[in-house]
Amino acid sequence: MKIRIGMIAAILAIAAFFSVAIAGETYFKFNIDSRDELRKLTHIISIDNVDGNEVHAYANERELDEFKSLGYTYEVLPHPGTLIQPRMATDKRGMDTWDSYPTYEAYVAMMYQFETDYPLICDVQTIGYTVQGRELIFAKISDNVNTDENEPEVCFTSTMHGDETTGYVLMLRLIDSLLTGYTASDPRIVDMVDNMEIWINPLANPDGTYNGGNSSVYGATRYNANGVDPNRNFPDPQDGPHPDGQSWQPETVAMMDLAEAHMLVISANFHGGAEVVNYPWDTWSTRHADDQWFQDISHMYADTVHAFSSGYMTGFNNGITNGWDWYEVDGGRQDYMTYFRGGREVTIELSSTKLLPANELPAHW
Repeated sequence: MKIRIGMIAAILAIAAFFSVAIAGETYFKFNIDSRDELRKLTHIISIDNVDGNEVHAYANERELDEFKSLGYTYEVLPHPGTLIQPRMATDKRGMDTWDSYPTYEAYVAMMYQFETDYPLICDVQTIGYTVQGRELIFAKISDNVNTDENEPEVCFTSTMHGDETTGYVLMLRLIDSLLTGYTASDPRIVDMVDNMEIWINPLANPDGTYNGGNSSVYGATRYNANGVDPNRNFPDPQDGPHPDGQSWQPETVAMMDLAEAHMLVISANFHGGAEVVNYPWDTWSTRHADDQWFQDISHMYADTVHAFSSGYMTGFNNGITNGWDWYEVDGGRQDYMTYFRGGREVTIELSSTKLLPANELPAHW
């Protein structure tokens, strides 16, 4: 029995180490004495969550070395991308009940199948490629999809942090629901598709999500293949064009090019790790000129959620938070889209678990 327990302990220790090493990034927590410390720390590591004085964060090797030099005591945590063995689907049929994650090839095939099945209202576009050459794919949905009409353009994207996968499947399901609902003459969906251009990108960081290989999202990382946090890599109103000290990544450039080519008036960026609607600004304490509108629209989303699940998305200010009040983010896409592109973007954290067990996806939908 002692030998068996010893073997189990050794296996768990190896697995804990492997969960850090396989990711190429470290997930850890530490305590701060004052919120003022975050101003410096946010330029060294990628802060993931702040709850009172406890901070959760990610770091690549260079970032972790710099953090260590500051003298903080910290605890390495199992990487969120390695906590479960997710159920995977290898084709569209395996996604019929929306309780699996697609392989990368299945994802790409699903996206282009949407266009094949609904060519009059769906145009699938590759807007660029990742560091490792994977496609960055949008589905454009509109009644006259190949005509540039004078309609508001709205944008939904998910999983720019590759290990935050709930929104990935939910955005695929949203595309499917809009297309099938329009065909079935659902009046609300018909109104949206007839009067908007809807752009949906389910997977903004495929290199991170498929860090462990195209066949599984196990081993998913927050960062892209260059070890850069995509949501710290955009131009920032306060900290300039390169707030993270990194060049713009291919994923960043592709999104900036799309935003420049279109007037995306309203957008949402779906994340995981908490349950909250986060609204601008992230980079400074100054409130947006239309702060009350942002609060109203965020509460409207959270209140709708509460109508379906009374225990979900109830933290913070009953499901919403100003970004800077939570913790400062510099180089985030939300502030880039709102400040530089003149749109209005919120960040929606869909699940407290990052790599959600696949059988919980339908409930989150």
